[in-house]
Amino acid sequence: MAKQLATEMAPPFNLVAHFFLAGAFFYLLTSLALPFYAGELEGFVLSNTIAALSHLYLLGFVMMIIFGAMYQLIPVILEIPLFSKDFAYIQFYLFTIGIVLMIYSFFNQNALALLPYGSLLVLVSMFIFTANVFLTYKSIENWTITAKYIFVSNIFLTVGVIFGFVIALNLWYGFLRIDILKMVLSHVFLVLGGYVMMTIMGVALVLIPMFSLAYGFGQKAIESSFYFIIAGEILFVYALLSDIFWLELAGFFLIVISFALFAYQMRLIFKKRVRKQNDYWAKNMIASYIFFILSVTVFLLSYLFEWQRGVVFGGYLFFFGFLSTIIVGHIYKILPFLVWYQRYSPLVGKQKVPMLHDMVLEKAADVQFWLTLGGIVVSGVGVLIQNKFLFISGAIIMAISSLFVLYNIYFTLTYKKI
Repeated sequence: MAKQLATEMAPPFNLVAHFFLAGAFFYLLTSLALPFYAGELEGFVLSNTIAALSHLYLLGFVMMIIFGAMYQLIPVILEIPLFSKDFAYIQFYLFTIGIVLMIYSFFNQNALALLPYGSLLVLVSMFIFTANVFLTYKSIENWTITAKYIFVSNIFLTVGVIFGFVIALNLWYGFLRIDILKMVLSHVFLVLGGYVMMTIMGVALVLIPMFSLAYGFGQKAIESSFYFIIAGEILFVYALLSDIFWLELAGFFLIVISFALFAYQMRLIFKKRVRKQNDYWAKNMIASYIFFILSVTVFLLSYLFEWQRGVVFGGYLFFFGFLSTIIVGHIYKILPFLVWYQRYSPLVGKQKVPMLHDMVLEKAADVQFWLTLGGIVVSGVGVLIQNKFLFISGAIIMAISSLFVLYNIYFTLTYKKI
């Protein structure tokens, strides 16, 4: 059941705004760069240009927004103050500089020597983030399922970024004889599956019921999912690095079961929602749910039948379908609330204040959603059938949609009507 959040525990809005603005900027850069990747459709290649795009999107947009949201949500969901706001500001600047160095070194072969330094800054920034989270947890009294998800996800993040740092060092210095593909896959599974997905799964149990006004649903599915994903992540990475195929297969299926349970939990929540209208937030959540199921299904088929094109297609649906819609959809809810709380909550009872929906341009948000959906479908088909024209066309549509996202963020941040 959705509960009242302890908003008095929230950090300064300026802190969260740093991460949201930077995330929006990197989202725009990714969208503008995507049409130029049509030449990468020939096959699954671990190239520096693919590494540049994936890190620009995952670190610059996905992780940046998640970090900003977690600095806001951890104190209010867990009802404990953040250990250090200063740590958060330091993390932001180290993280941003590290991302820029990494992306530049990936794009420019002559600057590859900068990769270990950019990776080191990202590593240190994430250590600061996880240390801040773990030290915040020293004050926790109520270990809810959401609290457990967030805590364990940060353990996976710590291990995952260490893997990434070792890969970056080895690309330049070559001091380890390692299977680079297995290291990359381990890094991806730990960060994407272990951190990003566990964070989304845990926080979704609070945010989606709150925004949809859902009550009276059970939590057994999400509680079971918690143990399945932990076991799956550990088994898969261990087996992958140890060349134990049957154990790797078992770990993969445990992760799939965890994701299936999460999808079922979200279905239960949506069935219990009081707010039935499909506004821009609900449309994004429904789309993210569909893309999530599609991407996991494609990954499963790819794994079972060694369908290499399916890996690329499933990854594209997960990256640009599921992650973009669930994050953008929540930006439209979280950001207006933060601005409202900082700017207008002191005026409640003294004068008329705006409603949260007044602080979002609904028509622009709707146009953005349909452009994004159309762009993902068209470019996704282009990825599947290796058609450059469809991919570029869809990617351009997605780039246009990102401008609507930025415009709405600007509108919300500068909203001053009373």
